[in-house]
Amino acid sequence: MKELLIKNFHWLIIFYAANNIFMLYQEKNDQYQNILTQTPVIKAKIEKEKRKLIQIEEFKKNLTETKKRVKEVVKQIEKVQKQLPTDVNDAQVQSLLSDIGSKLRVQSESSSPGQEDNNGFYFAKLYQYQARGTFIQSIIFFENLEKAERILNVKSFNIEAIKDVVRSRFQIVDFQITVESFRYNKNYRESDGIKAIEQQFN
Repeated sequence: MKELLIKNFHWLIIFYAANNIFMLYQEKNDQYQNILTQTPVIKAKIEKEKRKLIQIEEFKKNLTETKKRVKEVVKQIEKVQKQLPTDVNDAQVQSLLSDIGSKLRVQSESSSPGQEDNNGFYFAKLYQYQARGTFIQSIIFFENLEKAERILNVKSFNIEAIKDVVRSRFQIVDFQITVESFRYNKNYRESDGIKAIEQQFN
């Protein structure tokens, strides 16, 4: 038995080596197959990164021109901002509304200030105005409001024919207007956002 083992020992070594080689081959083949399955994903990632690089290069080419345009827009915003008054005087706005109504001889007029909202580079304050007059008077009221030196915005309005019987050749209406008055926010500074954009592409 011992002689048989010694005589065939070389076959045991060959079998052992062949088995190890086969196991190594199988391991490498599995790794290779795994790489093959990942190849499309890797290619897709590479293509995506290439597209990003192209976009970055395009952005860099246009960056100087974009900076100029953005800075110009910021300058325009600052210019408009400075055209607004630094404060809103409730009495002045209400007096303006009342004067227009008085000249048109409307009746039952009243006005009251509302809340003020912070909208970034400006504050907006609401004023409620209501009066009674003819439909034509209500239209002329809007026209006169448009001619006012102060920047005012008619945010909403409502015109309703009154149900009461009134002796008049013209239709009498009640009209309510919500007017916005604006003032400059001196604590606000418009950002051009260029640094933030540049950081995204660095």
